[in-house]
Amino acid sequence: MISVNKVRNTVLFLLNKANRGTIGTIEFDSFCDLAQRDLFENLFYRLNKWTNNQTKKYTNSEYADIVQNIQEQIDVFATYSTPSNFTYNAPNNVYSYIGNDLYRTEGLTLINVAGKRRDVEEIHKGHELNVALNSKDNAPSFTYPIYTKIGNSYRIYPTPTSGYTAELFFIRTPKTPKWPYVLSGGNPVYNASASDLQDFELSEVMFPLLVAKILSYAGISVREQDITAVADNEEVKTENKQS
Repeated sequence: MISVNKVRNTVLFLLNKANRGTIGTIEFDSFCDLAQRDLFENLFYRLNKWTNNQTKKYTNSEYADIVQNIQEQIDVFATYSTPSNFTYNAPNNVYSYIGNDLYRTEGLTLINVAGKRRDVEEIHKGHELNVALNSKDNAPSFTYPIYTKIGNSYRIYPTPTSGYTAELFFIRTPKTPKWPYVLSGGNPVYNASASDLQDFELSEVMFPLLVAKILSYAGISVREQDITAVADNEEVKTENKQS
């Protein structure tokens, strides 16, 4: 995780250095959310790019394995549904995830009463689904189940009977960053004990990009190496009066 207070102190220091004043708390939180979402989504584009490069032998292995490094950053957001948030809607014959943090479906699993798990293969609606359902030799079964997406829900074939449950494996969206504060002398001061404190969930290696992105929303362009130098400076680490 990246400390939201460390990001704010660095942003404020660079704004002051550029004689651009300060940034409001609401505006800062908004920029943080936008920046994190942008960098989070970019992880998937980078993963696709470097996966393609890997097939062409353009990448290295072990510590220099860029594909693995990006995957590890994404894995932080990989999670499973629970019986309470992934429920079966009998009238519509679909399973629905009732949370608000679903970013990308990674897989669906069917679990029988004995706890045995079966991967459920995704089939697209229309011709592909019709062919699968009408197949005499490879029709869906509890040994080889399939599913298709219906809006934001999932329909499994064959329809699970009593004793079967379904589990969703997905990538969730990052939690919205929040810099909490109390007023002191009319100025906002960081409140580290606030219940609504939320640091960034991105990897620490994303810190320079994150700060640069927030500053770009404020109309300032700064080199990543300059941001790293500022963040490592004790003057910024202890800068509380601007917090």
